[in-house]
Amino acid sequence: MNSWRPYPLLRLLFPFLTGIVIEIAYGPLGVGPWWTLALLTFSTCSILIFPSVFKAYRLRWISGLMINLFLMVAGHQIAASHNPCNDPDYAGREPDGLFLATVAEPPSIRKSSFKTILDIRYRREKDQWIRCKGQAAGYLKMRDMAQQLQYGDYILLHAGLIEIKDNSNPHSFNYARYLGNKNIHHQVFAEPGAWKILKIPPAGMIRKVAFQLRDRLLNILRDNQVKGKEFAVASALLLGYVEELDADLRKDYAATGAMHILSVSGMHVGIIYIFLEFLLGFLNRRKSGRFLKAVILMAFIWFYAMITGLSPCVFRSAAMLSLPILAKSLNRSPDMFNVIAASVFILLVVDPYLVLDVGFQLSYLAVAGIILLYKPIYDVYLTSAWLPDKLWSILAISLAAQIATLPITLYTFHQFPNYFMLTNLFVVPLSSLIIYVGILLMAVGAIPMLSMICAKLLIVLVWLLNSIIHFIEQLPCSTLRGIHISSLEMFLLYLIICMGFLYLMKKQISFLYLFLCVCIVLNLVVLDFRLQRLRSNRLIVYNAYRAAFYQISMQDKAIVFYDGRAMHESALQKMNWETVRADMEAHGIKFHRAFWSGRSNWPVGTALTMLPVYCSGNYIQFYDYRLAILKKTIPKGLKRDLPVDFLILSGNPAIRIADAVACFHPRQIIIDATNTRFRTMQWLKEASIQHIDCQAVTMHGAFEKEFSKDVGN
Repeated sequence: MNSWRPYPLLRLLFPFLTGIVIEIAYGPLGVGPWWTLALLTFSTCSILIFPSVFKAYRLRWISGLMINLFLMVAGHQIAASHNPCNDPDYAGREPDGLFLATVAEPPSIRKSSFKTILDIRYRREKDQWIRCKGQAAGYLKMRDMAQQLQYGDYILLHAGLIEIKDNSNPHSFNYARYLGNKNIHHQVFAEPGAWKILKIPPAGMIRKVAFQLRDRLLNILRDNQVKGKEFAVASALLLGYVEELDADLRKDYAATGAMHILSVSGMHVGIIYIFLEFLLGFLNRRKSGRFLKAVILMAFIWFYAMITGLSPCVFRSAAMLSLPILAKSLNRSPDMFNVIAASVFILLVVDPYLVLDVGFQLSYLAVAGIILLYKPIYDVYLTSAWLPDKLWSILAISLAAQIATLPITLYTFHQFPNYFMLTNLFVVPLSSLIIYVGILLMAVGAIPMLSMICAKLLIVLVWLLNSIIHFIEQLPCSTLRGIHISSLEMFLLYLIICMGFLYLMKKQISFLYLFLCVCIVLNLVVLDFRLQRLRSNRLIVYNAYRAAFYQISMQDKAIVFYDGRAMHESALQKMNWETVRADMEAHGIKFHRAFWSGRSNWPVGTALTMLPVYCSGNYIQFYDYRLAILKKTIPKGLKRDLPVDFLILSGNPAIRIADAVACFHPRQIIIDATNTRFRTMQWLKEASIQHIDCQAVTMHGAFEKEFSKDVGN
């Protein structure tokens, strides 16, 4: 028997998903909508005209091939249609002018501006409005009545769309890629006089009402004196409002493996479903009542999903719950893998670029892991005692989800919570209780005495949750950090998990051989990385915040030079050093020394014990490569040329590129992060005229130079 036969939707999902991935990786391949229609028409007509041919057992692969090919083309075309860059009316093609846009995301208020996502609808061209398409990250300066800005509002915007460029450091968060995965490739900065709210009926009224309701529910929490960290966690856990989560809270929850409860996900939707299922249990007595119950359940679940922002995790959970609810009302029992595949189809048709969303990936992997691995793990320990059984059930679910998401978690977040099982033992029941008490508080918010009692209980529960999380985070070796794996290593880890699971379930020796072979391949990949590191010699100029950070490394040793105003601000200094350390960890650098580049006397001997680096004033030599750091104007009386390989402009010196080239003859000019934007743009323009290779780290990201493996020979 074909083991895939019970899962038709799962089989159909793979070619559809393949088409989406091809479009994202390679872009349009010249397959237009009419090709899709022609392929569908041809396939349908062929099957209808020659049914006997396609029913023949030996030719069954032809109809299967046609269906798979059609689904692949359909996935490719749907993905292409969702990429605004493929549209001839894309707003980014003419980025300057007068635009009519809608607020596509609830604005978050900063010190002096709003941050939101703008959906560009029209562009003013001569005397008429031209329809256009595209989204942009909007930073709108405050103005009168600006506090009234809400989701769905129309605004008139006179500004330029600026392309978002990758200015990140190696192995740090790539903001440009993050927005690019959401098909947002431009940003706009508007002064108070460059935008205004229009009195037009807002777009997306359903979601606007949902967000307004969320704000009212948040005010119930505030009115009942839920504040501080308790409000931040309660609002995130109940309503998906994460604007008030500070860095310390995020760090504690991430380090203990409990970050998933701060973003509304399947667990939250499931708890809401169980609560409503209990309240509406009386409708099960009649067939019409079961159908009415299904309608009410789906309406509440989807409305809750919209209130919490309709994130991919919530969308997935709502879609996956809706299908079993509907099937149950019709006395059907759908297979969970078909339900998962159906929900994936729904989500990817709505937005095919969700395949790039880490939350989407983790959500489905966790669900698949629980379905596949929970029962085998749970069966390891069977007991008739109620409490040990419930505790082991929670641990088995946690372990199944952690195994399924482990490789992608290591690849994305570079850390592993060692006490995740201990964390979930407390987090799961506590968070469920918090959700139930929070729902009760919002339901009785208009009754002073009851709302006060519920609010006090909610505050105590959230405080207890935060205290437990913080205690676990403070335990020795609570988090294993600095784990950097490649995409190939992530794929091999998944193969190891799959082969190990299949061997344990089916007891076939072939799966054990495959398991061992993949383990050997993974070890060879790790060995190859270590061999490459032995030949690695790098110079890197980081895009630090208001500071200069340079690193010279060889094999597993590095010297870091730093300078700048940020050195006097501990928070900024810590942030910059975290960026440098993350890069060093990813490259396997175990030993490093740091020197302040502003000192007049360089510790030459100390540097030489680490690396063959010679320093004299603002000149650094590493083997045959020479580096100069220019912080001041070139002395007028200097007549001798000082040729270097790399020239770094730092501290905003008042010089011209032509003068620097005439004196230093550099092969490469690097503009570090301590220079103003005005002077950086001026230098880039001058370098372009001089045909000199010039890179500004604040605009193009960190400068990284890999020296040849034969350096110094």
